[in-house]
Amino acid sequence: MMRHSGWVAAALIAVALAVSACGAGSGSSAGGAYGYGTQTTQATQAAPSSPSSVSTVALKTETTRAGTVLADNHGLTLYYYSADKRGSGKSVCTGGCATAWPPLAAPVKAPAGVRLPGPLGIITRPGGLRQVTINGLPIYLYAGDKAPGQETGNGMAGSWHVIKIHATAAAGRGAALKVSHTRVGPVLASSHGRTLYYYSADKRHSGKSACTGTCATAWPPLAAPVKAPAGVRLPGKLGVITRPGGLKQVTLNGYPLYFYIGDKTAGQVTGAGVGGAWHVIKIKA
Repeated sequence: MMRHSGWVAAALIAVALAVSACGAGSGSSAGGAYGYGTQTTQATQAAPSSPSSVSTVALKTETTRAGTVLADNHGLTLYYYSADKRGSGKSVCTGGCATAWPPLAAPVKAPAGVRLPGPLGIITRPGGLRQVTINGLPIYLYAGDKAPGQETGNGMAGSWHVIKIHATAAAGRGAALKVSHTRVGPVLASSHGRTLYYYSADKRHSGKSACTGTCATAWPPLAAPVKAPAGVRLPGKLGVITRPGGLKQVTLNGYPLYFYIGDKTAGQVTGAGVGGAWHVIKIKA
């Protein structure tokens, strides 16, 4: 069972990213551009498909403090730019803008079991790069995001936005959690193998999280729904609380669960013991 380590004030500093973003274009806005409709993958908008030796990779969904969002095959968050004109067949993010916001290159396919907010398509950029679009808007990465689950570009200049995946669009009852083998022993991890933590400053069964603001940037909440790993006895029952803003966060034994942005790959536990307040969930063999 998890033991409450007492109230500890953890001073958490969010990583400041120095990558500059290009400002909005002519003032045009794509607000509300993402309407949910029938998904068609591999749709072509501005350039015909051509044979390629490049493998088609599947996109992913990632849990972030903004909710469940669309990500590339490495788990890095994807964005659209409201200065782009939907269905225009071109991107207004070029030059230095495209350095900070690299275009998502084709070909890709939708994540299994996920309904995207519009059909996938392709445009051809100056120079010949084929860029993926969704619902007519070009899609980008952000150079400031260094690890899966980060969305530091969201809201940049009021023009850059994540692509949210509605909970109803995700498959089934949620992905199964895993047991990850680490230097501190077997611990509970997300479906992607990233270590999960609880925070001793949270009050068990309080129905809320004490980790907000910059704390939640460093320690993103684990979003519901999830299910227990097959054949594993967890140290308590899974539950759900609703955070300010509406994100539903998973709890275990009454404690909200979190990731740590310092963990870059599965099996890392760099957040264990931070501030004397952050702890892994050990699983008995």
